[in-house]
Amino acid sequence: MVFDTAYTYDVMHKLNMSLFVTVRDVEGYFDNVWTVHAVASLYCPASSGLRYGRPIVRKVNQRHTHIEGKIGRFENLAWFPMLNFLFAQADLIWFLMKLIKQNRISIIRAEDPYFNGILGMIVSRLNRLPIVIGVWSNPEKIRKDTKKTLSPRLKWIWLERLVERFMLRRAHRALAGNLNNRDFILSHGVQKDRTEVIRIGTAINTTHFSLPSKRKCGLADLESVGVTDQQVLLCISRLEDLKLADHMIRAVACLKGRGLNVKALYAGDGSLREMYSKLAEELGVADQVVFCGDRDQDWLHRVIPCVSVVVSPCTGRALTEAALGGAPIVAYDTEWQSEIIEQGITGELVPFLDYSRMADSIEKILKDNEYANKIGFNVRERALDMMDPKKINAVLINLYNELLVPLDS
Repeated sequence: MVFDTAYTYDVMHKLNMSLFVTVRDVEGYFDNVWTVHAVASLYCPASSGLRYGRPIVRKVNQRHTHIEGKIGRFENLAWFPMLNFLFAQADLIWFLMKLIKQNRISIIRAEDPYFNGILGMIVSRLNRLPIVIGVWSNPEKIRKDTKKTLSPRLKWIWLERLVERFMLRRAHRALAGNLNNRDFILSHGVQKDRTEVIRIGTAINTTHFSLPSKRKCGLADLESVGVTDQQVLLCISRLEDLKLADHMIRAVACLKGRGLNVKALYAGDGSLREMYSKLAEELGVADQVVFCGDRDQDWLHRVIPCVSVVVSPCTGRALTEAALGGAPIVAYDTEWQSEIIEQGITGELVPFLDYSRMADSIEKILKDNEYANKIGFNVRERALDMMDPKKINAVLINLYNELLVPLDS
């Protein structure tokens, strides 16, 4: 059973991200997997009765079931949201307890040490099941940059650190998306032999592993957003503070000052879209910046090999997708990005927050086609090895075997 609030059922299908859930059976290692989004109705309109009631259960496929919890148990209790929320979560936990017993669920996994981790730990302890907690970013680095907590429900940074430490030290295993994330886990006093690096390769849409030359051409997709016969920059990112996506706009302004007029595309959306649009106007590059909104995996799979440069201020999955697409990449030297981008070999690695140097690297790639092809080829080769799903699944299977031995003995 997996606790994960990344995607609601509807958003998962809209973005063609069901693989994000279905890989969790680890090539059939588990007969059935239940994924739980405990507060999915939070994204329903405030006036909607859909925010209240019992959990909703949907089949994703033969092996996978998606469960969506509510933020309130009773519509008539909407005037007392905290109590209503507690009723809804208690109802969800009771439902999951029965599900675990009926289906002999053998392991609990939570995709963060905060809300998902707390719920997972409660269910784990009540059923005496092993729990695995994932850490797919570097919270300390993000807090340093934003001066905010990652979890909006934890208002104070000191409290968030306390929750992290408590949860990670009590998990049977802590999973990290990369070496940088594992260092964060180790900083909380977790023993190294209770951690495992599980890269994101198994959760990447399989189309991204195909040869760029064999993919359907994305030029028509670019034309549909007004891009024709131009050098194109692409940033695949949520438009939020911690992703630093505005730095591509600032780099474009630097390039314009040097006489280079490029088109900059954003694939992704977020709360800062309007602010970024105004920034582009202020810097005189509004006509060069295109906000494409959220795009599905098929669009990205086609477009990535067609762009001149992918700009990665601070990305995870998107950096992997760009690398597998053989795109020349300019990335900040932050979090895990140096694990895949090696300066001059697999891309351009730029000092963190220096968008002027980012512009320098973009210009270098745009003016040297041979170099662009070389780093694009090299980064794909590195990504294919680093993100090999079979290698990743083998590590997971070994980990689960170790945790489940006591249950079978």
